[in-house]
Amino acid sequence: MAIDTISTSRHYMTRQITSLSKSLNEKTSQLASGKEGTTYGAVGNSRLLDLELTQKVKRIEAYEETIVQANLHIKTMNLTLDRLEDIRIDGKASMDLNDFELQNDGQTRTQATAELLLYEAASLLNTEVAGYYLYGGGVASEDPVSPIDAILDGAGGLDGLRMVMDEFGQANLGANNNGRLDVSALATNYAGAVPTDSTFSITEDGAHDFGFDLASATSNLSNVTLTGPAGTGTDPDSLSVEFTGQPTLGETISIDFTLPPDHTESITLEFTAASSDTEEGAFAIGADLEETAGNLRTAINEALEREAATTLKAASDKWAADSFFDTFGGADPVRVDGPPFDTATATMSGAGTTVEWYIGENDATTNARTDKTAVIDDNLNVNYGVRANEEGLTDLIKALSVFIAADFSGGGETDELYYGALTATTRGILAPTTSDESGIVDIATDISIAYRAVDATSDRHMVQKSSFTSTIEEIEGVDNELLAAEILQLKTNIEASYRASSIVYQLSLTDYI
Repeated sequence: MAIDTISTSRHYMTRQITSLSKSLNEKTSQLASGKEGTTYGAVGNSRLLDLELTQKVKRIEAYEETIVQANLHIKTMNLTLDRLEDIRIDGKASMDLNDFELQNDGQTRTQATAELLLYEAASLLNTEVAGYYLYGGGVASEDPVSPIDAILDGAGGLDGLRMVMDEFGQANLGANNNGRLDVSALATNYAGAVPTDSTFSITEDGAHDFGFDLASATSNLSNVTLTGPAGTGTDPDSLSVEFTGQPTLGETISIDFTLPPDHTESITLEFTAASSDTEEGAFAIGADLEETAGNLRTAINEALEREAATTLKAASDKWAADSFFDTFGGADPVRVDGPPFDTATATMSGAGTTVEWYIGENDATTNARTDKTAVIDDNLNVNYGVRANEEGLTDLIKALSVFIAADFSGGGETDELYYGALTATTRGILAPTTSDESGIVDIATDISIAYRAVDATSDRHMVQKSSFTSTIEEIEGVDNELLAAEILQLKTNIEASYRASSIVYQLSLTDYI
């Protein structure tokens, strides 16, 4: 029978103590970290599930970082859009048709109010959050809206809105300041010294969209014959008025004109035969048909000049503002093809000669929301891009700018009539298509929908992450009570092994034999 030596026993006991110490260290580390180990191998057969859930948690955390940034952008947009809508409402209210009161600087009081609102609106559209300009589409490097002074008066050799308005004004009023119409002199035939007929005509000065367009004419004037206008859109059109005798008091003639640029809106000038021309819209029956024809011609001329300086000028200003501001999707500003401007017949691109009021992202698109995209979940993207030159926002800047740029400083009756016409026009730009919705509200609605999607996704991520984390903790975690008991048992075994070892190590060969 083989007998183990003392040396063999010592080696065995040393290995036992070392093994127990290693186990104690592992158990102590597990108790400190709360995990089975530092590698996925420590969790055994659950390692694949553990690895998959850990990857999902990391992916959710990446989405959560994107959501935090998107939420900051969207919440700020909601606040600024709310204020921009308030400015739209305040701007419309400030444009009071009955408040024509000039200040010392030549502005009306309403223009001064509109100017303050314009500067605030531009500041809001230049809002920047952590390096991202909210209303510049996907471009975040600079203010998307140019300084107001540059927009109104130009900068760097480029023309501003006031210059564009002046050019369109010249092109629409024409050299005679009567809407690009030629009112001929009287052509009268006589029988001796007695006029037998007297004729004058009103003719458009060319084939173009500028100025008044003759649409139609009606008359119940006795002894008066109207020829034209054709009313078929053929330019230049004309109207001939021939007197072969005297009309009767109270009889009328009406002439309809349409306004540029699309000539769908019309105005009617009506003239009544009267004993005198002291009242507006009246023409006096003279001593003979020639004098009466001359009186009607004069009344028409005066009415055309008055309407050109007021109603037509307001329509011209809006056309100029549309041409200057409507650049969404990469469109160029539009200028009158001149000089000379008072005989111009066409428009042209203003690129390179006109201030770009909006300098953010402006490529061709029908949906600016896609300019800014946040990936917030697998296969879920939220679009919340906004451009300052979208219709609702452009209308706000356009209406306030053109109202401020207009010149009413003369303070006369014509200026007041012009003020009334332009005020009605700019209020129309600011007015929503329905009683409770505007273009700004449409944009705000899109952003609110994006916010709800982000918010709901954030809540879902929170629930999923909590569920995944709990499962990971169950897989990787340890039972602290069981682990404490195991550690206590290991310590007891190690202490016992140390005592046994000390006894063995103190034995001599003689004692053993």
